[in-house]
Amino acid sequence: MTRQQALLTLGLNMSAREAEIRSAWRKKAKFFHPDSPYADERGFFLAQEAYHTLIPPVPKAFRVQARSRSF
Repeated sequence: MTRQQALLTLGLNMSAREAEIRSAWRKKAKFFHPDSPYADERGFFLAQEAYHTLIPPVPKAFRVQARSRSF
């Protein structure tokens, strides 16, 4: 999925910031979630893919390092 496709999937424009991306993803994920009355597996996974295209997941090793430095 390209950045442009991901933004379209989440209903955002090209200038969307990280906070807007997270908010749009939450709305789509809640709407299409399997426990929702509008459950749609394909819609849920498209929202997930779009989110991870726009905001790549942080590897676990980096999360552990960041957490240990904060103490």
